[in-house]
Amino acid sequence: MAATPVTPVAGTSIIPTGGTSVVAVPPNPNGGYITNPLTNVDQGISPTVAEPLYVSPVGPASQQGNGSTFALQPGQSWTIIPGQTTPTYVNAVTNGHKFSVVYF
Repeated sequence: MAATPVTPVAGTSIIPTGGTSVVAVPPNPNGGYITNPLTNVDQGISPTVAEPLYVSPVGPASQQGNGSTFALQPGQSWTIIPGQTTPTYVNAVTNGHKFSVVYF
């Protein structure tokens, strides 16, 4: 049985303003992932320690890992829910926090 063809797409991969939630993946993806880089250098932030990335598939992500918001520690990934009807939001403390996101 052949797999259904998909085209990977890069989502929004930076938090322009720390503390402000942004949509990383629009609704109705077939799947994908979000990865919080392991180091502060890869995250593009100046603190000497890498920081968590907060992800929510329900609504704007808070800066706390509770409720519908998941805290991705440096180096961790989150799998995007296939067929999710809501956007996936992300948030971080520091301006310019970079992360990886691919969906299809």
